[in-house]
Amino acid sequence: MIKISSMAVYCGSSMGSNESFYEEAEKVGRFLAEHKIKLIYGGGNLGLMGAVSNATLNHGGNVTGVITAHLVNKEKINEDLRDIHIVNTMSERKNKMFNEADAFLILPGGIGTLEEFFEILSWKQLKLHKKDIFILNIDNYWDDLTKVIDKTIDCKFALSNIKDDYKIINSISDLSNYIN
Repeated sequence: MIKISSMAVYCGSSMGSNESFYEEAEKVGRFLAEHKIKLIYGGGNLGLMGAVSNATLNHGGNVTGVITAHLVNKEKINEDLRDIHIVNTMSERKNKMFNEADAFLILPGGIGTLEEFFEILSWKQLKLHKKDIFILNIDNYWDDLTKVIDKTIDCKFALSNIKDDYKIINSISDLSNYIN
């Protein structure tokens, strides 16, 4: 069991094609609030980002948003946040989120979510941090991602111990097995 007081959640700024993505994102927000884990996220109010942040707030949780100035209008900054940081670059955004978080949770998302996941995974492999990384595999969304990682192992571009650097969970309730 690990003690987590804050968690960065990486996910899509759109809803995706599956209603269960949104439903699970709301469950994540409720879970974080109920477990007194501060949400660190991208600051937007759209898609899964909005679902997680609003559910966290609606259940009395603590939320920190980090958004770049150029995305304030595009991702519709969440006006209900008391703790919002507007930064200049995506690198600043990612670094601030990384530094504020004790752990990371990956929900369905697109290229940005993949980039954020691979960055923190590669940093963990390089021993730049020891923070936990969880992948919430809603309706098998991330199955192909795990196949890509398996391929890098099979082709000798990564060692099999890379799989020790993240945990696949199938529901937010599975997270209870690892924290607090």
